[in-house]
Amino acid sequence: MSEQEAINRTGQKYIEGLKATVAQLWKQACGHDDIPPGSKFVVFSEDNPYVIFYNKAMREFMEAREQYRDGGYVGLRIDRGRSK
Repeated sequence: MSEQEAINRTGQKYIEGLKATVAQLWKQACGHDDIPPGSKFVVFSEDNPYVIFYNKAMREFMEAREQYRDGGYVGLRIDRGRSK
């Protein structure tokens, strides 16, 4: 596997992890307000503790997808000049 393929795979795994986090937080937020998780448009209660985390995770997920699509590297860290 080339270095670029490894970098791409890392980015894809990172995005999939964010997607799973978003899905889990959605379920938690819906559960808190007794909303079916399959709902498309919802308004969560003001006291829903999961909403702030869901919004943050969704923002990170969307940004990571956009950056990956545009050729940016996501989910990587640089250690001594090398990506990991």
